[in-house]
Amino acid sequence: MNAVIYARYSSDKQTEQSIEGQLREGYAYAERMGITVVGEYIDRAVSGTSDQRPDFQRMISDSIKRQFEAVIVWKLDRFARNRYDSAIYKSKLKKNGVRVFSVTEGIGDGDESIILEAVLEAMAEVYSKQLGQNAARGMRETAMKGLCTGGQIPLGYAVGEDHKLHIDSKTAPAVQLIYTLYADGQSKTQIANELNSRGFRTKTGKPYNCNSFYRILTNPMYYGNYTYKGEVLRECPAIISKALYDKCQERNDVVKRSRGMKISEVEWLLRGKLYCGHCGTQMTGDSGTSRTNEKYYYYTCHKHKRYKDCDKKSEKKEQLERAVCQKTVEYVLREDRIEYIAERVVEQYEKEFDASTIKEKETSLSKLNIELDKCAESLMNTTVRSVVDRINARAEELEAAKSELEHELAQLRITSKARITVDEIITFLRGFCSGDVDDIQFRRKIIDTFINAVYVFDDKYVIYYNVRDCKQVTYSDMLASIHAPSDMSVHGSDCLLYGEPEKSP
Repeated sequence: MNAVIYARYSSDKQTEQSIEGQLREGYAYAERMGITVVGEYIDRAVSGTSDQRPDFQRMISDSIKRQFEAVIVWKLDRFARNRYDSAIYKSKLKKNGVRVFSVTEGIGDGDESIILEAVLEAMAEVYSKQLGQNAARGMRETAMKGLCTGGQIPLGYAVGEDHKLHIDSKTAPAVQLIYTLYADGQSKTQIANELNSRGFRTKTGKPYNCNSFYRILTNPMYYGNYTYKGEVLRECPAIISKALYDKCQERNDVVKRSRGMKISEVEWLLRGKLYCGHCGTQMTGDSGTSRTNEKYYYYTCHKHKRYKDCDKKSEKKEQLERAVCQKTVEYVLREDRIEYIAERVVEQYEKEFDASTIKEKETSLSKLNIELDKCAESLMNTTVRSVVDRINARAEELEAAKSELEHELAQLRITSKARITVDEIITFLRGFCSGDVDDIQFRRKIIDTFINAVYVFDDKYVIYYNVRDCKQVTYSDMLASIHAPSDMSVHGSDCLLYGEPEKSP
């Protein structure tokens, strides 16, 4: 697993030394867990009560590139102090295959706050669909009129005073060259080198690289088809011919098929929450191939795999994940527990949710509008092409940020008005009871919401749940708890001892 470390200190009581300590602890945690740290994101003298932190936002944006699968923080309040922001940004990271790990708060993510985050995330998703449908109708009408719908303008085009797309004589040749060279069989690296040698640059003014061409080489707009949400709405100025576009798509299909043979999309649902019962080390994904070339997937103790210093046997991935989810449905999602959890979640919501987040985002939106006004004023006062291009590029970035912020603010306003009740939480939790443990999406939802940690022995396994106030559960705590079956929850989270997974699916 590749990970990045996010460190932050606020301007009131902490100093630069705080950053050094957070990084040191983060690297030590990664070493213990067998995680490779590939980068750092650091915000100095910035409060965690706001999400407008430069490196934090850069980290969220960079997660789209899928170069890392985890974010390590010293404490979860380094990530976000506001529960709504925490839910939303964890959701964004999750969509990009990234999870958040805390160094000092031990295994799992904590208490019933995790269930609250799951509820907020589900609510935000519903409101997002509603808002998205309303916005899409307006955007589609705009597009059908031949007007620009905003967002990033494709390379090779510019928006005229009539708010319509026109071919940009300065950048359109770059598009033509990309398609011609790709159709001739040149690699993306060769194409990037050729463009850079001729002085061409990307929309953001940076040199091209092999990752610069995916959207360009799959955009039907370049041969004259303006599409919105996959629907062809009208014609637009063509930069290349339809025949050249089709030739490049044929090559894309060949490349996809060849790569598809090499890439194995395996999702390790218990990753980051599964620990060896023999030594306490995290268990990681592993695989093997039988004599008949059939692939098998396992969870293996990191210490055993890397150092041969533990005698824990590997566990079959599919069987263990299914057993954990099945036991969770049977144990946690009982009617008496559902009511208890719902009451705790509402208490947490009332304690943590306030209107300050709305005010923060309104302030941020106001600042964006002010900067956009400055861009417009600057454009009126200059005719230098290079300066105009830079201002337009910045204005596009600001418009994109403004659109996203307005969307989040609308979600938040709706959520703040619709106060969460115990009955709503009960309905949400009962939705898990009818799920299918053989459905991968249902399993993911169960594990993300309820599972704090799982310790696996060769003959038994212990599951800790996020259903009551959870303190750090150490390996020694776990060992003590399994010898106290009369009170399995003495160390925080409810935990339950089960028999061997293979014998108790």
